[in-house]
Amino acid sequence: MTENENEKKYSTDNWDNFLGSCNFLKAEDVEADQKFVCIEAEVSDDNRPRLSMQSGEDDAKFFDLNVTNAKAIVDAGVKSPKDCIGKTFTFKKALVMSPKTKKEIETLRIKSIA
Repeated sequence: MTENENEKKYSTDNWDNFLGSCNFLKAEDVEADQKFVCIEAEVSDDNRPRLSMQSGEDDAKFFDLNVTNAKAIVDAGVKSPKDCIGKTFTFKKALVMSPKTKKEIETLRIKSIA
């Protein structure tokens, strides 16, 4: 990331990108068969692989990998998180039980990788 991109991403001029979920890929952001390209891989603050996913000209959003999605990537033959860069992902929506709220929530599962 260039210095200019970092300034744009994290600015003290506003609260954008500091409020948590605003820059994370959520089920409500994804349409059926919408394609996302991984443009970056890093490690999140809680030591999970974090992919930056972009669809078309939209701003990139973070996608932290849980065990289920990480296993789907491994099963697709991707050797490491950094090998996700340049790959195209499609997602499917799934209902899961939130361990925090004990309620069903909609989440994303990796459907395919090309």
